[in-house]
Amino acid sequence: PIGNSRYIGAIFELRKRYRKLGHGFGANWRLSYTLSRLMDDGIVNTSDATVPGDFAREWSRSLADRTHRIGLTATFDTPRWMGKLRFSPLFRWGSSAPFNVSAGGIDRNLDDVSNDRPNFSGNPSDIRWREFGSAFPDALASQFSLAPIGSPGNLGRNAGNGPQLWQFNLMVTREWKFNERYKLRPSIEITNPLNMNVFSFGSNFINFDQLNSTSAATVQTARDNFLAPTRTITPRRIRLGLRFDF
Repeated sequence: PIGNSRYIGAIFELRKRYRKLGHGFGANWRLSYTLSRLMDDGIVNTSDATVPGDFAREWSRSLADRTHRIGLTATFDTPRWMGKLRFSPLFRWGSSAPFNVSAGGIDRNLDDVSNDRPNFSGNPSDIRWREFGSAFPDALASQFSLAPIGSPGNLGRNAGNGPQLWQFNLMVTREWKFNERYKLRPSIEITNPLNMNVFSFGSNFINFDQLNSTSAATVQTARDNFLAPTRTITPRRIRLGLRFDF
């Protein structure tokens, strides 16, 4: 029942107050940059220590850690001849987040917890994500091996370097005033309007059994999945809203 985490960060921000630009246009914006480091021993992503009770051995970057983050928000009002629409874009970028590399649910140290990691003989900074089906990194893969019986593996927790984060959302609204009391505001909110692939994964398993299989199809599947995320986040979504103030 023990867990530790530590967050250290600094936020730098630039703001531009709302200003009329002339000809019916107006805008404001806010730009922020965050430099931070989030460390933990497994409490954030609820992972068990590979050596029971040895939480200090698990101390590493958290799965939610992104060293650099940039956020840009703005509002942009248009004149009557453009419908008096208000555009509110939101852009976020985050640097690479770590991911955990597991031996595939194999209990090598015989503690009845199948969370062991493989042995790795190279530089952990070389463990980087790859797109599904891209060229197989033979040199990197050859540096992974199953730990001997009785050992949980020497690879540190969350040793992989995952993809960057890109997010772009847009809201468009229009307000009608009937008098000082009644207001009607329809809106359309679009998440990821360009429907970009935003890859994400918290852990990745190396299936040594499949990589060493006698079936060519099984081996090819394992090679395609090697250090590759197989899911995305924030697909394009469109939400319609209507607000009436009275």
